[in-house]
Amino acid sequence: MDPLLQIQNVKASFHTKEGIVHAVNGVSLDLHQGKIFGLIGETGSGKSVLGLTIPGLLPNTAQVTGSILFRGEDLLQLDQKSLRKWRGGEIALIPQNPATSLNPVLTIGYQLIEAIARHRNDKTRKQLREQAVQLLTSLNMPEPQQKMRSYPFQLSGGMKQRVLAAIGMCGNPSLIIADEPTKGLDAMIRYQTVEMMRNVAHQTGAGMLVITHDLHVAESLCDTIGVMYAGQIVEQGNADELFQNPKHPYTQGLLDSIPGRGMVPIPGAANSLIEQSTGCSFYSRCKHRQAECSLNIPELYSCSITTNQGSTAGSEAAEGSKARCFLYDPSRQPEQNLLQRLAK
Repeated sequence: MDPLLQIQNVKASFHTKEGIVHAVNGVSLDLHQGKIFGLIGETGSGKSVLGLTIPGLLPNTAQVTGSILFRGEDLLQLDQKSLRKWRGGEIALIPQNPATSLNPVLTIGYQLIEAIARHRNDKTRKQLREQAVQLLTSLNMPEPQQKMRSYPFQLSGGMKQRVLAAIGMCGNPSLIIADEPTKGLDAMIRYQTVEMMRNVAHQTGAGMLVITHDLHVAESLCDTIGVMYAGQIVEQGNADELFQNPKHPYTQGLLDSIPGRGMVPIPGAANSLIEQSTGCSFYSRCKHRQAECSLNIPELYSCSITTNQGSTAGSEAAEGSKARCFLYDPSRQPEQNLLQRLAK
């Protein structure tokens, strides 16, 4: 089955006084209907910029190249009028900050009904209100009738997140982009939000792109994970496999930095996105770096490596698992201690 969304070599840059910021630098990924793809990585890695690039919500100053195929149509070739055909209906964006995404002087009911009417203008006001209540009920909003009369400041962070999800769902989207859906929420509300997102995906059958810093959320919610660093995807694969057996040195360091894995920080700092590296963007922070890494940019290689004896090193890797690292370059002669190096 063809992917619902195909992102192919997308680059997004911005002109600033300091120079050109290469926020997204050659990203490619496929998202299938009914699947959840998670993007993880440090702040400034380009995740949110990529999310806004898909529905065409970057400012006019952004320079975007590549292709973004949605149902076979390249969104980057459409003008704003044509994009509105997809945006909000087939493609929904759940923004990362519900506190600033909702109008503080309008009731929840008014804002939700207005969004539904944008797609279902054949319904009466009563029918629109009933559908709004049904949406909130499906997202486990307590006392949905009462919440319709509430203002945003009267709701908790988790409740506002549900309202944004309801607004996103009202057009029956095929693609949902959720940017930091659990940001700023406490543990219980975060768990409820994850369950809500999972229910949304199951109820609508939509493909979902989840952008998050929360590695626990990504592990429990997503089918596939893409790890972004300095505007590039450096590792991609099945979520369970990636968290149990990360391949790229950056992914290993990222997971080792969380409390459950020792809280070991990655040394150094991420490269400036203004300065384009001639080699691997993780070179200065990588404990496995070699001279070659500073001279050439690695591709996304399959994580299966054949040794001199003909056996497959890393054969436990899930099919399709890839890492942007020369350790997996099939044209190189593998070292005998390769697996030991990766395990450290």
